[in-house]
Amino acid sequence: MSLGTALVAQNVDPVGVYGITIDIPEAGFQLPGTMTIENSDNGLTGSMVLELPPEMPSQGPADLFDITVEGQVMKCKIGVEGATVDITLNFEDGGFKGSVMSDMGAFGITGRKR
Repeated sequence: MSLGTALVAQNVDPVGVYGITIDIPEAGFQLPGTMTIENSDNGLTGSMVLELPPEMPSQGPADLFDITVEGQVMKCKIGVEGATVDITLNFEDGGFKGSVMSDMGAFGITGRKR
């Protein structure tokens, strides 16, 4: 006996502008910034800009690539100083929490839609 239709998980729509914070406890600080995710003819595109401290050279915006969305999770990559950084974001309640994996280790990232 069926009590209804099966629930089908829908992919989150991550499009928007997010205020982000990357937590780097080993260095004793957090990096604020902005992540923008947009629709394009070729799927999702985006960029990230960090507000770096004065002693760090400015990198400008980093383009997001290899963006995939499955359920509430978005995965993407950015290129930073010749290295590839993997980002995994779990979306919920108008924002996300996740991780940034680089050669320097794993760091937490949070974002809130603006």
